[in-house]
Amino acid sequence: MEKIQQSDVFKSISQIYRKTQMYLNERIRPLGLTSGQAPFILLTCEHGTVAQHCFCGYLDMDKSTVAKMLGRLEQEGYVSRRPNEKDGRSTDVTPTQKAREVYPKLKQIGKDWTLEITGGMTQMERAIFFEMLQKVTKNAGAHFQSGMD
Repeated sequence: MEKIQQSDVFKSISQIYRKTQMYLNERIRPLGLTSGQAPFILLTCEHGTVAQHCFCGYLDMDKSTVAKMLGRLEQEGYVSRRPNEKDGRSTDVTPTQKAREVYPKLKQIGKDWTLEITGGMTQMERAIFFEMLQKVTKNAGAHFQSGMD
């Protein structure tokens, strides 16, 4: 087996990210959404009501980015936000009917892309790939967490 160069890893990650964004934007544009909005709609539809600060952890984004995105989604009618009844400092985010209507389409777009990028893999190879991807993601996040302590 040919030795994989470190630059090949960087290149592969960059290409996967870029091509994923291109694919998502192309497929999501007809829905009137962007690839950046999709994860917020998916999370709210999958979890129901979500505390706004939880999006930071789920999506690994800072508070201001989350607040801006949710503000835009609220303005466009995909989510509603209201103060948490038990903790007035917290804001709850709930999907609207409009979000629930696009949710199945977003799920299908994600499924289609996953099948596209794992084409030619066996079920076992896919399972291993996703497991390794989770480990790499965890390691990348841990690097920045340890630097903040």
